[in-house]
Amino acid sequence: MDGDVRVTISTGDGTASAVTSLSRLVKLGDDLRQKQGHPPMKETPEDKQVKQDAYAVAADELRQFVERVEHLEQEKKDILDQIKEVYAEAKGRGYDTKALRTLIAHRKKDKDQLAEEQAVLDIYKQALGME
Repeated sequence: MDGDVRVTISTGDGTASAVTSLSRLVKLGDDLRQKQGHPPMKETPEDKQVKQDAYAVAADELRQFVERVEHLEQEKKDILDQIKEVYAEAKGRGYDTKALRTLIAHRKKDKDQLAEEQAVLDIYKQALGME
């Protein structure tokens, strides 16, 4: 039952990773069950095998989810790097990248939403004597 399992948790602040044993994960699950007020269960050898298999499947499934997200995060990073390169190229050719970003943001919005935002902006400018 003791196979090494790597548990990786990613948050906005970074990634933490640890290697533990399957029996340690089972023990943590049992401790959690007890803390939640559930009585301990009598386990037969067959029950233990089913539980071990379930934990192994859950660990594999969890690992697959984590690896898929990590892969997508890497793809996202690659795409963001490509976008930076396009902006750098545009800047090198004399384009104002701030204006370019604004233009791209405007193109994402529908015409009514954009017109409403522009009207509010005009009212604010007028109130501050900027027009």
